[in-house]
Amino acid sequence: MVASALEVLEIAEVAPMLASGVHPFSAEEMAFARARSDPERRLAARLAAKRAAARLLGGDVTPADVEVSRRPGAPPRLRLSPRARERLRALGADDVLISLTHERRHAAAAVLLLRAR
Repeated sequence: MVASALEVLEIAEVAPMLASGVHPFSAEEMAFARARSDPERRLAARLAAKRAAARLLGGDVTPADVEVSRRPGAPPRLRLSPRARERLRALGADDVLISLTHERRHAAAAVLLLRAR
């Protein structure tokens, strides 16, 4: 492992972002959340993962450079922008693993940068 981060946030933080139209969520993330119950909880967990990943990668990587994707029956994964992928390699990591969770008021994500060697 190269580095790890944990981000916890209040789910209530997401509603004002969505209302303003200024948020780091991709169209795919928005569609995924809206297709399920409690979309704000799902988006909050994704926001936690995006923030943790951006903090770990550093440089000029922002939460918008990170997308949480999920295929049915598979764990969530991060898709990184070219800038974020470049930072991942510069840090000596080859892969990123995430874990998402949420409850009534809070959401959290753990992000691990891994080296394959």
